[in-house]
Amino acid sequence: MKQYMKENGGPKGNLQYLRLAAEDDTELLFQWANEALVRKNSFSGEKILYSEHLKWFEKILGQENTKQYIFVYNDSPIGQIRITVSGECAEISYSICEKERGKGHGKELLDLLKEKVKQDFPHVQRLIAKVKPDNIASQAVFLNKGYVEKYRLYEMELTEK
Repeated sequence: MKQYMKENGGPKGNLQYLRLAAEDDTELLFQWANEALVRKNSFSGEKILYSEHLKWFEKILGQENTKQYIFVYNDSPIGQIRITVSGECAEISYSICEKERGKGHGKELLDLLKEKVKQDFPHVQRLIAKVKPDNIASQAVFLNKGYVEKYRLYEMELTEK
């Protein structure tokens, strides 16, 4: 399977690409998933236990409709993006590691994913992403790349915590 690579027009001729995640990425993905901002922006804000992460990651690696990719920039992994395909739609979830946030990598990551989806899932016609209302940075990235906000969801907790 080919990796989709892109030369960035920056001064160093930066090379960036997506590669499929492998078992060797377990610890890296665990660390990224438990970063404070990632937990805050996640729909499940609780810290992830390593044993839960291992079960989840093993399951993900075995699914045909889900692909976990590692975003590599200048030979260093700096982010991850996962898609889950259902029919002609694929739902996106991504994050950039803490030290690389705010540098425009999210936009490049979405461009790379678009090409990966065309390659790996040619039947997919629509990409969707769910973003929390206070995650302004991700909202801006998606809007900048041509995604359109379709609706807002409102809910109320009926049980006390």
